[in-house]
Amino acid sequence: MKVLLATEGNTLNSKIAKRFGEAPYYLIYNSDTKETEARVNPGHDDNHSGLIDLVNEGVLYYIVGNTGPNAFDVLNNRNAELYLARGTVAKDALDAFLNKKLERLTKATLKRPIRNH
Repeated sequence: MKVLLATEGNTLNSKIAKRFGEAPYYLIYNSDTKETEARVNPGHDDNHSGLIDLVNEGVLYYIVGNTGPNAFDVLNNRNAELYLARGTVAKDALDAFLNKKLERLTKATLKRPIRNH
């Protein structure tokens, strides 16, 4: 299982970013290998092709501080799951997720995209 954490920094000691699309880093945790890969957030285009690429890589779980409707829909329509973690660091959010203590989002937390596409 691969889990993406949208973070302010490039380690599991980093805070979860307040906004998914604006997070400076994406940490991808692989539960099979117990390894975490840090990636710089490449930003996004109108089609959110970067998110689609992540899903195609097998990243199906996303831990975010907030998400807009476009990103939520792109991921939700591809059977990915988004979970809410606010005011915490990545390692604590990951632990809560692995112990089934994070709230799964059923809709976007923001009413509109952060900026127009």
